[in-house]
Amino acid sequence: MASGAGPTLAHRTVTSIRGGPSQGPGPSVPHTPTRSSITSIYGSPSAVRADDDIIIIELGSRHIRVGFAGDTSPKATLQCSPEDQRRAGDFRGWQLPKRSGGLHWSREHEFWRYDLRDIELGLYQDKLERVLHDAFSKYLLIDSRPRRLGLVLDSGVPIPLLTTSLDTMFSKFQSPTISLMSTPSMSAISAGVRSALVIDMGWAETVITSVYEYREVKTTRTVRGGKALLDALYTTLEGLIPGEHDATKKRAISFEECEDIMCRLMWCKPSEFRLSQRQSSQLETVDEQEEIDEDESTQAGIPTGVAQIPITTSSRPLTVEIPFEELAEVCDDTFFDPSADRATFDDDELPLHLLLYRHLLQLPLDVRAICMSRILFTGGCSNILGIKQRIIDDLTAIVEKRGWEPVFGKVVEKHRSSARLHQQSSASSPTESSPPGSQAEDEQDKPSKSAADAKPEHDPIEAKVVRQRETVPQLKGQIRVLHTLGPWIGGSLLCQLKVPAMAIIDREAWLQQGVNGASRPSEVDYKAQQRQSVQAGGYARGGGGHHGNWTLGNLSYASYELPANNSTTSMNRTLPRLRCRNLQTRLFRTQYHPVLTRSFADVKRPPSAPKPIVDIKHIRQHAELYQQTCVERNYRKQAQNPAKILELHARWQDLQRQGRALRERSNLLRRQLANPATSSGDEDLKEVRQLTREQIQDEARQLKQDLSAIEKGESQAVTQMEELALELPNLTHPDTPKGSEFEVMSYINDPPTFTESPEDTIWRSHVHIGSELGIFDFAGAATASGWGWYYLLGEAAQLEQALVQYALAVATRHGWTQVSPPSMVYSHIGAACGFQPRDLNGEQQVYTIAQSADDAERGVPEMCLTGTSEIALAGMKANTNLDSEDLPLKRVAVSRCYRAEAGARGADTRGLYRVHEFTKVEMFAWTTPDEDASQEIFDEMLDIQTEILSSLGLYCRVLSMPSHDLGASATRKIDMEAFFPSRRDNWGEVTSASMCTDYQTRRLGTRTRLDGKLAFPWTANGTALAVPRVIAALLENGWDEEAKTVSVPECLRPWMDGKEKIGLGGRRSSVDRV
Repeated sequence: MASGAGPTLAHRTVTSIRGGPSQGPGPSVPHTPTRSSITSIYGSPSAVRADDDIIIIELGSRHIRVGFAGDTSPKATLQCSPEDQRRAGDFRGWQLPKRSGGLHWSREHEFWRYDLRDIELGLYQDKLERVLHDAFSKYLLIDSRPRRLGLVLDSGVPIPLLTTSLDTMFSKFQSPTISLMSTPSMSAISAGVRSALVIDMGWAETVITSVYEYREVKTTRTVRGGKALLDALYTTLEGLIPGEHDATKKRAISFEECEDIMCRLMWCKPSEFRLSQRQSSQLETVDEQEEIDEDESTQAGIPTGVAQIPITTSSRPLTVEIPFEELAEVCDDTFFDPSADRATFDDDELPLHLLLYRHLLQLPLDVRAICMSRILFTGGCSNILGIKQRIIDDLTAIVEKRGWEPVFGKVVEKHRSSARLHQQSSASSPTESSPPGSQAEDEQDKPSKSAADAKPEHDPIEAKVVRQRETVPQLKGQIRVLHTLGPWIGGSLLCQLKVPAMAIIDREAWLQQGVNGASRPSEVDYKAQQRQSVQAGGYARGGGGHHGNWTLGNLSYASYELPANNSTTSMNRTLPRLRCRNLQTRLFRTQYHPVLTRSFADVKRPPSAPKPIVDIKHIRQHAELYQQTCVERNYRKQAQNPAKILELHARWQDLQRQGRALRERSNLLRRQLANPATSSGDEDLKEVRQLTREQIQDEARQLKQDLSAIEKGESQAVTQMEELALELPNLTHPDTPKGSEFEVMSYINDPPTFTESPEDTIWRSHVHIGSELGIFDFAGAATASGWGWYYLLGEAAQLEQALVQYALAVATRHGWTQVSPPSMVYSHIGAACGFQPRDLNGEQQVYTIAQSADDAERGVPEMCLTGTSEIALAGMKANTNLDSEDLPLKRVAVSRCYRAEAGARGADTRGLYRVHEFTKVEMFAWTTPDEDASQEIFDEMLDIQTEILSSLGLYCRVLSMPSHDLGASATRKIDMEAFFPSRRDNWGEVTSASMCTDYQTRRLGTRTRLDGKLAFPWTANGTALAVPRVIAALLENGWDEEAKTVSVPECLRPWMDGKEKIGLGGRRSSVDRV
């Protein structure tokens, strides 16, 4: 890979990172310093925090630019070479003979292509992940914590390619949100204009896009780009190199050398129709001309020399001589093709000047007048010497010749010529006086003026209004070229100013629904279509930035007064504009962080549901501790809840004081009204006795209304405090590692030894092994249920039952009582257990049962499928008083678990590792509210997990999970990961155990009585076995490549009919069936 970034230091602060790469020693002469550090100096105070950094990624077909939002240039520009096309374990580059250049020699230097028929999306995903990892670690120098991303790309990127890119960024880099920005709109932003005609001369195509008020209104394309120019240059050079060359076997020169020649020597001839006097404002650079005649200037514009090019990658080194004029002819034939007839071009291969003219011709009048005065060139091919001037000159010549009439030809030209001659003859006729009788006839013979050419009448009122109105006239109707800083700079600017994009994709919404859960733009709310101006620091108004309304089509920023005539033709080859549906709107209420997007108070609960009892007093007394816990767990929005609770409590106390004063006054008035005679000696009623009875009654009625409002305010304050308290996560245990890095506590069993085989360059996964043995059926499950489901056949189904029975036997031997729980519970039970619905990596884990309209109106509580039997076991004792003598209460259950974690992608999550429905053996216990008693049960769970995994012979490691990976209910979490030879990091979670203190029992109303006092027991839960993952680990660790069998652990053989091996037997493998 090549990078355009400069040398960087090994260790730098966030401020220095944002300031750009360190510069070397400057020149000795005085010079103006660079402005790379202005962003961090004059930015907001949050700019020095790495959590607020937005990474801008420009995704091109041959390069990827990466940098921080607010910087003036990207930190790195990374390219892809053939050596980067290989996955880990691919050593074909060391074999002889090496791969020679074939017919499609440029494909190995591309990240992606518009034609997806020959693209392997898995390889593209691996390349993208590798490049971004290198950019983050080598050039940006940032850690692996989640960061928001801004993706700048072409609007015509195919949906499968965009889906793969978003899956990679969401699953591999854990980005909470991704803002999609189109290349043309960002080019207009970086040029400082709201409307523009962007000509993107890229590698595969040249794309012309009209941007009107930041919205793309039309796009046209041609295949005349850098790739076609490189192929034409190679054809020219091939004829100058002696020897026989075959494009299918061996190229005359390498791709890199041919591209280097193109970048260094390619130039474009000036236009043959170039105007003698052309305004210098048409281009951003001044055209310097010598004072010579036209013939000499024409000859001076065409070099007559010969370029001597050394060729080093041919069969033998040599020097090729090629005239400069011939290089210009290659450029002319590629981009303009002047020798071909106009009728021979297809719609996708028009020359650039003709495509530009047709594009402008098809625009509405007002859009054309604005865009033609703001032409922007971008892309690598726009740097060819003279090509921008040539395009503008040819366009000007066509406009001068044909105007803006869509019809042309000999008949049209003849009609125009006759009309022009008629006007000239009328103007040159003698002006002698004619008799009065013939004056009317002369007026009739006089040619009529066009209404468009008529001069408007003078309106004094309008003229006065125009003088008083402070408006800057816009330049319209003239062909003019502006300079743009490029699309990456535009995306960096808008993300730094925090302008909401039309396309902001939330991670949870994408992981739940992907691209399939989107709707068309006609279904977008009316509020999202209101005007929204791009301003510094935000937007004026409108809903374009709402995370639930993201689109995948016209990836532009919402501004957004459309022109009056919006009946323009739609973009060619663009994606349909879509937006994600809100399946449950309340899940996306927050705008700060996707964590805990659904609070406990949002779930509809029946009257019989347990009322949560949260210790608000403890939160008030330790507000800083709860705030620190939220920050450590990455619950940014909830970090403000403790401070809000303190404010609400102070407000509640103030209302209490006001209410007491009003009640005392009301009692005095009541005493005076009840018995005025007995109150004569009471000093407290001295003031009241001076009032009349009517005045006392009026004041009493007013006090009653004020007291009712105060009591309502008190109730609202208490309700708000309870809702804020319910959103807070549990306090973190002191032994839990802070941050996002886990700690390895110990290992189980010895590392496995495998027989080395020269044929195995990549470890075989359980998917291949199960398909080889014919015990898995993923294709049938995908047809019946979709991705994420599976069929277990034969020994695999028997192995699942053996694992369940063995885990239950071990737990029962340790005194745990078996329970058969339900698979469907009320949603508020799951929310009370901490599934809200985020528990791991921000993924929604709960399937909600759809309700009918009648049930929703009647207030029927919604139900959901349990993501783990922990929910059903915890709800078993809701609204129950436990006998303290029965504690600890230990239960073990086997159940089917349902989790909607469809966002997992990639090789590491294929097969049985991450599925929607699976079997799991879960342990759950209630203990006395004592840390020692809870720790004892927690250690017992870990011992049971260790015994099971040790008996299975799996090599595992025990991890103390960091605070970032804790669920809302957990205070401490211990995971056990088994060794998976096929996984990229070689480890995969198979069991987990969590301590929850009284977090769940307070929300479920589970109580106990200790020494006559009411208390809340503590809970702990642990996974005895996650069956599918254990099956996958047993297959990969017990696989014998030579015998084609899998060893069955000895502890499972009693439930496997004594089988020691799982082999093919008499069955046919999937390979044989094919």
